[in-house]
Amino acid sequence: MKSQTAILPLIDLVFLALGAVLACMTQMDVVRALPVEVSRVGRGQAVIRHDKFKILTVTADGMALDGSPIDREQLANEAAGIKIVLRISRDIPTQETVGILAVLADAGAEVSIEVEQTEESNTE
Repeated sequence: MKSQTAILPLIDLVFLALGAVLACMTQMDVVRALPVEVSRVGRGQAVIRHDKFKILTVTADGMALDGSPIDREQLANEAAGIKIVLRISRDIPTQETVGILAVLADAGAEVSIEVEQTEESNTE
């Protein structure tokens, strides 16, 4: 009888440890989302410049804001409260694109993304 009662605290400890592991795993799953507003689905419209926005070009060689090279720290300072059209080349990884969008969102910039039209997207 004594051996059965000695195992009960051990079972309690195992379940407490399992509960602690599960609690830690749920806290590790932090997701940060960027707000996206989709006004309508369909073809985009051409943007006419009139100096109302700046163009951020991202290529494998780096970033340029209106033709001037820029890094992420400078971009965070310069993008505050301005309108930006984001032009990213196809060879840039999605993770890099999302990182740049996060910098612009944190700076409070209003961002539009330029999409290159291909032959496949011309046919409807």
